[in-house]
Amino acid sequence: MSGNVHEGELVRATPRADGVVEYVLRTDEPLKFRPGQFVSVRVGVDSDDNPILRSYSIASPPGGAEISLILKLIEGGPGSKYFASLAPGERVRFTGPMGFFCLDLAHAGDVVFGVTGVGITPVLPMIGELVARPERGRVRLYWGNRHAEDLFWLDELKALQEKCARLSIEILLTGEAPSWSGRRGRITQAVIDELTTFDRPVFYLVGNGGMIKELKAALQERGVDRKRQIRNEAFFG
Repeated sequence: MSGNVHEGELVRATPRADGVVEYVLRTDEPLKFRPGQFVSVRVGVDSDDNPILRSYSIASPPGGAEISLILKLIEGGPGSKYFASLAPGERVRFTGPMGFFCLDLAHAGDVVFGVTGVGITPVLPMIGELVARPERGRVRLYWGNRHAEDLFWLDELKALQEKCARLSIEILLTGEAPSWSGRRGRITQAVIDELTTFDRPVFYLVGNGGMIKELKAALQERGVDRKRQIRNEAFFG
């Protein structure tokens, strides 16, 4: 394929959580990308025969022969219908990688991720890149979900935490979860409650657009510089 158009073969589709599926594609050629970037997949055509495109962040680190995409399947959604109909061995055509939601080349202080739902998808490889750097600042992840059944990648997150003493992870639930012994509530309040403990932080906010708007406003009200200290990406699954 020429230019920025690529093809890959579906290797496997693996359920990860309630309605969340990981699709692994073996690409025809290695993709060069930075953690946080996405690809755009043609998932159908509309009534006027125009292509329907959906963007998906790459969940796997660079350098491999395969890329991973995580989808929150939505009933009737064009992207969900397209991927749910794929069988191993079928071909997927996409453009990219693209996007600017990537790590700064260096951080003088702490790095704080505020994430909801499947917005965790680009964050795992971003944290993987961070822990491999010789930076001294702390890495703090706040990941919010409704229910315990929404959680996935817990083993991978634990492995990263064991690898890097600078990394700490806070998972919060807002819905019914009788057996949950962890923290509850919205990540906005959790981040604000600990804001004064951060050293020269840069915030990476990804997930629900409402969360991003709310947390950005709260941070700015408390003196965080939007241009220098906040990066964000709305994520729709």
